[in-house]
Formats: sequence, C-alpha cells, structure tokens
Amino acid sequence: MDVKIINPFLSSALNLFSHMFSIDAQAGEPYLLGDELKHRWEISGILGLTGDYQGLVGFRLPRLLADKMLERSGIETKTEEERQETVYGMIGEMTNIIAGNASSAIDHASIDISPPVVIFGENHRIAWPKTMPVIAIPFSSPSGPFEVDVCFKKK
Repeated sequence: MDVKIINPFLSSALNLFSHMFSIDAQAGEPYLLGDELKHRWEISGILGLTGDYQGLVGFRLPRLLADKMLERSGIETKTEEERQETVYGMIGEMTNIIAGNASSAIDHASIDISPPVVIFGENHRIAWPKTMPVIAIPFSSPSGPFEVDVCFKKK
C-alpha cells in the first residue's frame, strides 16, 4: 500500500489526539496485520470506504485509554450505562474523524465513508477482507497505546 495513502491516516490520528485531548502520540512502524487470535485492543471502531477506494478503516484501543479520553473531554455521565454509551459514540465519532480527514487529504480521490460500527470485548475478532492487506499503524502516548488499521485498494 502506498505511503501517500497511509500518511494521511497517520497525520489525521496524531492531529485528533493532539487537538481534541491534548495527548501527544507518536507513530510506530507500520506493519502487516495477520490473523492474530489475541491482541491488546478491547475496543474497535470500524467503517467502510467506497468510491475511488474501497475497503475498511479501524481505530483500536484499550478501554483504559478510552476512559482517559472521556475524562479529558470533560463529558460527565451519571451511570455506568450512560458512560458506556458515551464511549461507544466517542469511539465511533473518532473513527469517522480519522477516516474523513484522511480521505479528504488523499489527492484526486472521491471517497465515501459508511457510518462506524463499534465493537467491545477482549480479543474480539474482525473479519478483515482477504482480498487486500491490512496495514496496522501503531501509536504510543503517555495515556496509552492505540492503532489505526487501513485495509483498502484503489477501485
């Protein structure tokens, strides 16, 4: 996959964390994601891309980081159920922002984005398409790690 496609996702994630949560994150070395049965991510936001490119984008993180982000956002909740629903919405919106900003930065491309789906649970599985590679971009921050996964191809 071309760095001209990967770099906008990397920049979008870094900008989001810096501007929304005042969290300075550092990108690690991108790698090819395999069929890992175990991973450290407890929450994943996934959305589809169509248009000139088609595929999926994922934003994955541990629950502890999601809790820290919610705290930094200043949003208060009264019950555990309300907190959980707020986290679902926050992760879905962050996935949407990362993909939307990255898509608009990809030159000369028309890309439509589906609404995000949020998946919770230890070692949850994502059935990535087998027809294209999944590039994982790991990030580290003082508040915890996260990952942006990009899986799409030019139509």
